[in-house]
Amino acid sequence: MSEHLLEFEDVDYRYPLATAPALQGLSLRLPKHKKTALIGQNGCGKSTLFLIADGLAKPDRGIVKLDNIPLTFDRANLKRWRQRVGLVFQDPEQQLVAPTVAADISYGLCNQGLPESEVAAKVMQTLADFDLESLAMSPLQHLSLGQKKRVSIAGVMALQPELLLLDEPTAYLDPVQTRNLLIELDAIAKLGTTLLIATHDLDFVYQWADWVLVMERGRLIAEGETLAVFDTLQSLPDFSLGMPILWQMWSRLSAKMPAVPAPRSIEEFTSYLEKYRSPTAPNP
Repeated sequence: MSEHLLEFEDVDYRYPLATAPALQGLSLRLPKHKKTALIGQNGCGKSTLFLIADGLAKPDRGIVKLDNIPLTFDRANLKRWRQRVGLVFQDPEQQLVAPTVAADISYGLCNQGLPESEVAAKVMQTLADFDLESLAMSPLQHLSLGQKKRVSIAGVMALQPELLLLDEPTAYLDPVQTRNLLIELDAIAKLGTTLLIATHDLDFVYQWADWVLVMERGRLIAEGETLAVFDTLQSLPDFSLGMPILWQMWSRLSAKMPAVPAPRSIEEFTSYLEKYRSPTAPNP
């Protein structure tokens, strides 16, 4: 069995009338069962990668594989592919199609032709998993943005995909909503689902991701474990997304600290300060 779930091999894609390709010779491999973040400037090709990965766009050249099975665009293969890959758009309004929360979660299940009893059981389980039971019969237009995002993720996860793609999931969320989303995504990952998130929120990436992919002008320019990738990006003079705040603070203090793992949360960072920088602490 391959250690990688999704693979792009030398993939090109150009939108009609575009002056430059959206993807050019893109090759990448997505590790199984890791929380992976995809970062890069606007226009680098992140959303195009997602459309191709979900079978919504056909590459001009190259091969896309899921667990070593190539993507083809005949109806039967696409149906199987989309049962294994779920895509959550940045704007939940693009994804929510039914009048109520329960009806929206049932939509994809009904399209699979499942028996009514099985659809009902899966909807009830999904409502419970995402803490949406009290909102089951609520009209979607009455929900907050954070609730709508949770419903859009729940609707995709009801189909139990192996790979979940999320495009800018933290966009427009306040800090509390972002923390709640992080908890939900961690719970999904623990179920064995591989997650790939496209985002500009580098602080979120630093705290959440196991693996990071970095794109620029339709190509992959860096990949690896989170700390190693940010170390690499620091040395790239043309990389203009900035760096995570916590990473920047730790970089300035780490030389004065013992050899401990870099903190991945504010709580870890604070505990280090309390332990190693207190007046009674021995000098390292």
